[in-house]
Parts: sequence; structure tokens; C-alpha cells
Amino acid sequence: MGTIDCSDLRNRLSSPSRLITDGTADEEFSHDATSLSTPPQAVLIAHSASDVVAAVEFCRQHQIPITPRGAGTGLSGGCVPSPGGLVISTAAMNDLDIRPDEKTAICGPGVITKDLQDQAGKYGLTYPPDPASYTESTIGGNVAEGAGGLRCKRFGVTKDYILGLEAVTGEGRLLRTGVFSSVPCFSLGDVLIASEGTLAIVTNVAVCLIGSPSRGSTILVAFETPRDAAQAVADINASGMILTVMEYMDGDTIALANEYEQAEGIEKVAAALLLETDDRDPQRQTEAVEAICQRHHCSYLRSEPDQERAEQLWQLRRNVSNAAKALAVVKVSEDVAVPNGQFPDLVAFVAQMNRKSAVRINSYGHAGDGNLHVNFLGATDSPAVRGEIADGVTRLMRETIRLGGTLTGEHGIGIAKREYLPLEFDSPTLAFMRSVKDVLDPSRVLNPEKLFPM
Repeated sequence: MGTIDCSDLRNRLSSPSRLITDGTADEEFSHDATSLSTPPQAVLIAHSASDVVAAVEFCRQHQIPITPRGAGTGLSGGCVPSPGGLVISTAAMNDLDIRPDEKTAICGPGVITKDLQDQAGKYGLTYPPDPASYTESTIGGNVAEGAGGLRCKRFGVTKDYILGLEAVTGEGRLLRTGVFSSVPCFSLGDVLIASEGTLAIVTNVAVCLIGSPSRGSTILVAFETPRDAAQAVADINASGMILTVMEYMDGDTIALANEYEQAEGIEKVAAALLLETDDRDPQRQTEAVEAICQRHHCSYLRSEPDQERAEQLWQLRRNVSNAAKALAVVKVSEDVAVPNGQFPDLVAFVAQMNRKSAVRINSYGHAGDGNLHVNFLGATDSPAVRGEIADGVTRLMRETIRLGGTLTGEHGIGIAKREYLPLEFDSPTLAFMRSVKDVLDPSRVLNPEKLFPM
């Protein structure tokens, strides 16, 4: 905050020690899971909505940019601080109230996704959205980014389970939507979900819970080409089956995971699917899936109904992110999505890029809804490597739009992809989005450098 006197803000807080201005929090709060980084001028560890209101009012008065932050697991630079700005961390706002009779939960934005699932599980309930970072990511962060997860094909994504939001707008006003509102109103919560902290800062979330489903069989299938695997996914979807999980991994992703920790079953294959049938008719689904995969030249197929042994198969998928972090000096992860029928073309395009690129490019993702995570991995951090990655990302974005897809499935736009937004949206649409921001954040202090092209 440079020359700004913070004493007024400290006086407004219930605990002045929650405002950190001495630089001791810089390292922890300067970045997310990308390589992007900017040290904050100050950090507020908010414990209540009143803390957030006080900070927003202060920053609006002094035109200080605000960066909302959850657990910092994002992959778009969305919580990287604005220069000269204040970070408002909501991680400590983690009160959790499970209401089993209503099949709902009231969550502070700092509640960890897995903690919500574990607590709901004590009542035979579950919160279905399960992003890969569910052991670290917060509910508030999931709302801000519109997170998906492995089970999204059958159960849906974050937005499908939000019953209401409380949030502080850029004017410092507390906005209540859904079950938190006492009067009927527009569905403003839908506007806030996936707005990446540019419209408001979430301070409370009401979510819907469902009965915990039993699990079907896990099926691991390897293929001779990425297109064969992707076409099997397209055919499974076209058949009308809705599996609980449909995960795709290309051959290089599998090789990377096996370099990190040798996993069950497969190596040196072109691509693989990890599938989980639902609990309604697992035997019929398993037989139908196996027939489709065999029609597309699968080279390995294992169906595992035993859940303990199935966990060994899932270890391959769980190793992917850790392997990339451990084995690459530079890692850029994108998360494009295309219609199911275009998924084979997208994975073939990524495989072609990998063959021709000087950097390692692999892909995996939630194949059931066409969401593909593409990793660009560099062995050195040099200008040449960075340039090669930037060129590859641009080509991926353009091909995704050509295939009728979208720039992000669940990671958001943030800083990392804001320059590509005009590929997907025309000028009038972007101008309308900015006008919505002007209503909720007229001073443009909330995440001002994020989402929109500069």
C-alpha cells in the first residue's frame, strides 16, 4: 500500500493483527499454482464478512486494487496480487454447518472441498463436485472459478449445487442470493459463479447435498492411438450411457506418471481411459463399455469391481499432477473444452503438436464433458522454451475455438488467458460483461487486471 496509511483500516477490523503489512506474508500470497507472481503490498486474513466489508470500503476510498484469495490452487493467475494491492484471504472463514434433514450445508468460503465431503459423509450424504485439488481447494475458490471435477459427467459441476451466496460487492455492500435472500429476486448468484473475484467476494455459500451413491466397477482401457480412445468416449456418450467418471490420458501423460511412480497395468501405450460405471446397473454398463472399446482397437482392458483393488488403478490418474510438478522445470497447464463429438479431433491435434514441438506436450482430463487439460512442460526455463510454450498455447486456443469449444472448462481466464478472450467473444459481448462489472464494482477495485483483455 506504499504511502497509504493503513491505521484507518486497522481500526475498522475486529482484530487489527489480521492485517499484515510488513512483507512477512509476501511469499505465501504472491502466487497461485501457476508460475505467475507479484508480491502484495498488504494481506488481510479475513475472519468475517464485516472484515471484508471494511477492507473493500477502505480500498474503494483510496483506489487500492483488491485480490480475493482462497487456497491459491488456481491455474489461471486469478489470485496473483495486483501491483500495489491488498490481498483479502478468506481461507480462515471456514465455518461449516451440515443440515442433514434439509440435505444442505452452509459453508464459509474457506471450507476445504474434501472436508465438506467428509463431514457430509457422516450423514450418508455427499457433495458431488470433486476437482482434482479437492484436498486443498476451498468452496469459495470453486465458486469463483466454476470448478468441475472427475464426477462432473454424471453429477454436474459447482454451479449445479449452489443454493445461495452471500458476497461483498465492489461498493462494500453485502449481496444475498438464493436461500440467503428473504425476497424473490433475479438469479444473481448465477452471475457471481465463475466471475473470478471480479464482481464480488464470496463470504458464505449454501450448497445442496445428495445421498452418497455406491460405486460401480472401475475400468482401465488402453488404446493404440489417442483418436481411438477419444472416439470410444464419443461413442459411449452417444449411446446414452452416463458413467460416473470418464477420464482420458494420452500416452505421454501415462509415461510421465509412470516415471514418477510405476502404476498398475499399462506403459508405452498411446492413450488410456479410466472409467467408473454407476451403481444402477454396473454389469450392463461394463459389458456395453467393453464392447465399444474393443470396437476401437483397445490393447488392454481390465474391469475391477473390487473397490480396494480399483484404487490401485486410480493411482495412475492421481500421479499426473504431482509427476508434472516434480519432473518439469516449467509447467503451463491449460483446460480447454469442446463438444463431445469434437473430442477426438482435439486430442489428435494435441498429439500432433507434441510430435512436432521442442517441449513436451501431453493431455488428460474429464472426457465425459469434453474438458481436456493440456500440459506444456519445459526441461529448462529459457526464453526459447517460454516462446515455444506461448506459441503452442496460442495454437491450442485457436484450434479449440475452431472446433466450437471454449477457452476454459474450469480453471478460469485470470491473467493467463485474458488475451485470448476475444477469440471466443466479440466486442459487444465483452462490452456487456464490463457493464455488469461496472454495476457491482463501479470503482473497478476487485481483481482489476483479471479476466478482461487489457
